[in-house]
Amino acid sequence: MEEVLWRVWRQSGLAKRWGEASSRGGPVGAHADRDLDAVLALFDAAARYTDRLPGADVEGFTSYLTDQQLPGDTLADRAPRGEAVALLTAHAARGREWEVVAVPSVQEGSWPDLRLRGSLLGNERLVDLVAGVAEPAGAHGTVSRVAPLLAEERRLFYVACSRSRSRLLVSAVQGEDEQPSRFLDELDPVPATALEGRAVHRPGRALVLAELVGELRRAVTAPDHGDPEAAASRARAAAQLARLAAENVPGAHPDEWYGVAPPSSDAPLRAPGALVPVSPSDIELINSCPLRWVLQRHGGDETGALSAVTGSLVHALVQAGAAGADPAELEAALRTAWDRLDAGAPWYGRRELARVREMLAGFDRWVAESRAEGLRLVAVEQAVQLDIAAEPDIAGDDPGNDGAGTAEEPPIRRSVRLRGRVDRLEVDAEGRPVVVDVKTGRTAVSAKTAAEHPQLAVYQLATALGAFSDLVGAQAPPGGARLVYVADRYASGRPKEPMQEPLDSETAAEWRDVVWRCAEETSGTAFVARVGSDCERCPVRSSCPAVSSGRSVVSS
Repeated sequence: MEEVLWRVWRQSGLAKRWGEASSRGGPVGAHADRDLDAVLALFDAAARYTDRLPGADVEGFTSYLTDQQLPGDTLADRAPRGEAVALLTAHAARGREWEVVAVPSVQEGSWPDLRLRGSLLGNERLVDLVAGVAEPAGAHGTVSRVAPLLAEERRLFYVACSRSRSRLLVSAVQGEDEQPSRFLDELDPVPATALEGRAVHRPGRALVLAELVGELRRAVTAPDHGDPEAAASRARAAAQLARLAAENVPGAHPDEWYGVAPPSSDAPLRAPGALVPVSPSDIELINSCPLRWVLQRHGGDETGALSAVTGSLVHALVQAGAAGADPAELEAALRTAWDRLDAGAPWYGRRELARVREMLAGFDRWVAESRAEGLRLVAVEQAVQLDIAAEPDIAGDDPGNDGAGTAEEPPIRRSVRLRGRVDRLEVDAEGRPVVVDVKTGRTAVSAKTAAEHPQLAVYQLATALGAFSDLVGAQAPPGGARLVYVADRYASGRPKEPMQEPLDSETAAEWRDVVWRCAEETSGTAFVARVGSDCERCPVRSSCPAVSSGRSVVSS
C-alpha cells in the first residue's frame, strides 16, 4: 500500500512545487505546509492500515478513508519524542513543572474571562440550593456574582505562572481593540515613577522572505535627502534585492513591483470602427461610474453572495414555471438547489428558503392578476441582439470625441451591438410589446425612478428598433415596461410593479444617444471615476482614486 502511494506521489510532481512554496513563507507557504502535513498524515494512515490488514488492496484503503467520520488517530496523550514543547491548559499543568514556562495572550477579557457561566435561568443555582451547598439569595447578601469568577481566574493564572523552575515568560498584546490583562500589574507592578507605564516591546521583522523583501523595498524607495548614510543604506538594500532577484524570490525584482512597470498597452479597449457590445443591464452602471463598471466586470463584484444566488434561483424557477412545470416539480427543484447552497446558520437558511417561497407565491399572484388585465405572455428569457449602426455626431459633444473631427467632417459615433436578455416579453390588450423585468430586491424603486430606469428604456429602444419584430410584428410600437418586485409586496400579496410609459420617438432618440455615449466610455484607454451617492456602498471603492480610502488603479 505504501509503495503504491509513494509512486503516485512521485508521479504527481507536487513535492517540488509545494516545497518551494513552503520555503517562501507567507499565506501561500502556510497553505503549502498544510498540504504537506496532509500528505504525511495520508502516508501514516496507509502504514497503520497495512499493519492491521496486510493483504488489503487499494480499493479497500480508499473505502476505509471515505468511511471515516473522525480522524483515525487516537485522542490519548502520547509521550513526547525527544525534546518537545508541551502545549496545554492551566488546568492540565497542575502538578507539573518545567525549566521555562511561557504564558501567552494574557489579555483583558480572555484572562480573566468574567463571563457568567451557567444556563439562562440559573437552574444550576437551584440544584446547589437543593443540595444544601448554597444559601438562599439575600441570606447574607450577595456582593457580586463576578467576584468568585475573578478569584478563580486569578488562581488559574498563578497556577500557570508557578509551573516554572527558572524562567517565566508572560506576554500580551496592546492595541486599539486589545489591552493587557490586569493580572500583569499584579504579577509585575509598574513603579509609580514610570511616566510612560509598562515598557512595550515592538517585534521586529518576522523571519520570512516576504517581510525581508518588503523591508528592503522600503529602504530602496525611501528618499535620502542628501544624507550619505541614507544613500549608503539604499545602496546596500538594492544590492540585497539584486541577490534575492537572482534567486527568483517573488517581489524582489522591480519588474514585479506594483505601479512601477509601464502600461503594457495604451491602445483603446476597442479599435476605432469596431462593433462595441453594450448590455442594457449595464447602462445605468456605466452612466453612473465607468470605472466601477470595468472593475466589477473583471472580478470586483461579489457574484457568489447569497443574495445573487437567490436571485438567479428565483429567475430559474420562474422560467421553469412559465415552461409548464407544476408546483410539485418547482418545489422539488427548489429543495434540491437549496440543499447545495451554503446559507450560513441553519435558522438563516430556513428564513431565506421561506422568503424564496413567498417570492414565488407573489409572482404567481402577479401572473394571475396581470392575465385578467389583458397581458399575454410571448416569450421568457428572450435573447436580445440588435446592431445600431454608426452615424455622424452632429452635436459634436460626444465625450469620446478626441477633437479630430471638423465641421466639414463630423466625428463618427461607434457602431453598437445591444445584447441582453429580457425576463418576460408580454403583449398588452392593444398588441404592443411590454418588457417585464423580475426583481428580487427587498425594496421597489419609486415611480419616478422607474420612469427614468435606463435598463427598461434601452429595452424599449430595442423594441422600437425592431428587436422583437419576429415575435410581435414589425409595426408594433413599444407598450411600456415594468419592474416586478417579488420580494416587496402589497398587503394583498401582489408584488409592487413600478412602470415606465411607452417611449415616443423623441425620447427613443435621447436614449440612443445614451447608448452611444456608453459605448464610447467603455471602449477608450481610460475609465472615469465619478463621485455619486452610491460611493459609500460601492464594492470596489478600495480601488477607486475618487475616494479617500481608495488608491490609483494602474493596469500593466
